[in-house]
Amino acid sequence: MKRYKYPPSGVQVYDVDECLWDVREARATKHGFDLLLGSPANTPLGSYFGGLPRLIATPALRDYWELVKTKRRGEIFDLPAGRTTMKRVRRRLGFNSLDDVDAFFQDRIGDLKALKAREFAERYGVDIHVAMDRRFRLLGRKARLLGWWQDEKVLEVLRAPTTLREAGEKLGIKTSQVYRLRERVRADLDRRDGRFLKAA
Repeated sequence: MKRYKYPPSGVQVYDVDECLWDVREARATKHGFDLLLGSPANTPLGSYFGGLPRLIATPALRDYWELVKTKRRGEIFDLPAGRTTMKRVRRRLGFNSLDDVDAFFQDRIGDLKALKAREFAERYGVDIHVAMDRRFRLLGRKARLLGWWQDEKVLEVLRAPTTLREAGEKLGIKTSQVYRLRERVRADLDRRDGRFLKAA
């Protein structure tokens, strides 16, 4: 980790608002940039008498948070600084975890409806559990109605001599579900045949 407690004279950086800061400490991150702490260069008593060093909102820090704003909090705060300190700077930069995630999914609501959660997560590089949670919150439950498989068109697909995969693609379900439904259809037919034989 790169640190310099008393940096040489002239180590200054501009933050995202073009304010000049004297760097008093640099902490290396695993994301390819340094986290810088310091004091405003225009402090009346001088930067070293302006209190404890504060986290500097550098363009690199802002860009990192922009990149991970839809990720889990573990990634957002995966930096060598206190969480409260980072929250203060994030608020100043206009970041809000909940609002950022909501806006991200609202902008892609069409794909959220059309794609499966796994496909959506792969396309946009988000966690699948986050995608599932947001789809449920924005679109509600997508479960099929009870007994949906007893519709005549569905029964035709289940009775047809096709593979499990082909039937699953037609119905939009997994092969394991096709197998279970075919077993239920066969069981229902066997019960009916048994009743008819007894009646005869």
